[in-house]
Amino acid sequence: MADFRPFRALRYDTAVAGDGASLIAPPYDVVSDDDKAELYGRSAYNVSHIDFGEGDDRYARAGRDLRVWQKRGVLRRDDAPRLYAYDQEFELEGKTLLRRAVFGRLRLEEWEKGVVLPHELTGAAAKADRLLLLRETRVHLSPVFALYRPEGVPAVEDASLGPPLLDAVLPGERHTLRPVDPDAAVVLCSTLAAARLYVADGHHRYETGLSYRDERRAASASWTGEEAENFILAALVSVADPGLVVLPTHRLVRLRQRPGLRRLLAAFALEDAGVASDANLKRLMRQLAEAGARGPAFGAIGLEPGRLHLLTPRDAALLVSRLRDTPPALARLDVTILERAVLPALGLEESPETIGYTESHRHAAEAVAAGRCDVAFLLNPTPVEQVLAVAAAGERMPRKSTFFYPKLATGMVMLPLD
Repeated sequence: MADFRPFRALRYDTAVAGDGASLIAPPYDVVSDDDKAELYGRSAYNVSHIDFGEGDDRYARAGRDLRVWQKRGVLRRDDAPRLYAYDQEFELEGKTLLRRAVFGRLRLEEWEKGVVLPHELTGAAAKADRLLLLRETRVHLSPVFALYRPEGVPAVEDASLGPPLLDAVLPGERHTLRPVDPDAAVVLCSTLAAARLYVADGHHRYETGLSYRDERRAASASWTGEEAENFILAALVSVADPGLVVLPTHRLVRLRQRPGLRRLLAAFALEDAGVASDANLKRLMRQLAEAGARGPAFGAIGLEPGRLHLLTPRDAALLVSRLRDTPPALARLDVTILERAVLPALGLEESPETIGYTESHRHAAEAVAAGRCDVAFLLNPTPVEQVLAVAAAGERMPRKSTFFYPKLATGMVMLPLD
């Protein structure tokens, strides 16, 4: 089903460009203005100058700079097609984890074909931005992050990898790129041909790739299906990878007035977890995880001023059954229950004007304490199997349902279309 192939990568020559840590960057959509300034200052060749430059001519300038960098040898094209293993070593809650992705070029297929499946909706503004950049650069700078089930697909072992091509060590994280042995690459690609892929991150990049392919096909006098525009840069990760992490996205709620709890208490039990202290917050997160193993559960900061609570349905099955207009795969998600049962009981609906987001429960507590929001709802991570079930059912999850951590760095490899 999935057409995944080696490719001739465009990548940094660190002998010319400098240390890898000065060259890569997070994806543009998670970078703040302060982050931009820091990334720009790391190196004149940091990929951020191309990926999210500033000014009215930023797209044209990105294309020009990319071509100049290639002329200077900062970026070089590999002579032969390869797959590339990308190891991300990172720290999380006091543990060091490792996640392995494999870079290749993936044939673009419409969602309806069921070869590559989405799980979330995309925004028009992000796709318009990426399309303008792709037109000027004709290079896929960032990969689509996709998952596959490991059954029948061999693991990419260390013994099949060459020496590092790029090794970027940053505070709390390390990014290492190695070539995959050609024989191992053939086996991996052939076994993935029977696999279905699930997009974990990069839905808007995938849809931008589809739009650009269609645009180029419409302008072409002939089209074979093997043109470079038929493919996109992808990083594939096994669902069984021990470093595959999904973080929750907690909700920061702004209220016009302090809500009454009568309607909420009709359907949910509210267990007091003490004053909003660091120790009690840590204990609440443990309680939330334990309750989440049994069914839907939420932590709450500030439902009563200065206090923490654990929120669980009085009858989870009955609550899910009442979400009559919601497909079964979605109705079981904590984020759906929060959006369609908890918030409405407080007289709220999820919108950019009333809800903010954070992946850190500590930041959520700080936001309530500082008055930047009135109430924070804490969630458990959405299990990967629930994400795959939603995608397989052809549904889309509520926005900000998943945060696959860490993000794939931009600049490890690039896929040129020329």
